[in-house]
Amino acid sequence: MRDTVFPHFVGIDIGTSTVRCVIGMYDSPEATMPSLIGYGSAVNSGMRKGVVSHIDDVAQAIAQAVNEAERLSGMRVHSATVNIGGAHVAGVNSRGVIAIPAANREISVEDRLRVEEAATIIQLPANRDIIQVFAKNYRLDGQDNIKDPVGMNGVRLEVDTHIVTAATPSLKSLTSALDKAGIQASHYTVSSLADAEAVL
Repeated sequence: MRDTVFPHFVGIDIGTSTVRCVIGMYDSPEATMPSLIGYGSAVNSGMRKGVVSHIDDVAQAIAQAVNEAERLSGMRVHSATVNIGGAHVAGVNSRGVIAIPAANREISVEDRLRVEEAATIIQLPANRDIIQVFAKNYRLDGQDNIKDPVGMNGVRLEVDTHIVTAATPSLKSLTSALDKAGIQASHYTVSSLADAEAVL
């Protein structure tokens, strides 16, 4: 296997008919976009409308796609960002609020993460799990439309977020298929949002 000089990134798209795996890596410290160094795909017969219907078939398709990408890249894959889709995926808006302990202290990255975490404290049905949290804008002491509050001064920090959730049974089935294929999901993302981010 190739020595990893720069970080590499693995994405797995588990679609209804096909599983695809891509491996990217930065060629140099100055690179702004990773280069594609491995790609694999396999027919998936274990999904129905974005939901796992047969775990073993999905696991086999994942393993085949990952193995093909590993052969091309010369890298071993243990974890990946996994795409999740289907009608069970839904979104809800939420607001988080925290107090800053000292008025003369600058907002830190930790404060930003803390207010985003506060936004996730919402009442969800027992069969729903949070996949992703997107911060839309921040508010500091009443000042609206702040893109990033880090470095600013204030005592009350708020954030408007969009929280993406998925059905817990579907998520557990997908995780089981990944486990059988020897892959850990380091992060879940949603098809439509991943497409939008790639375009933008």
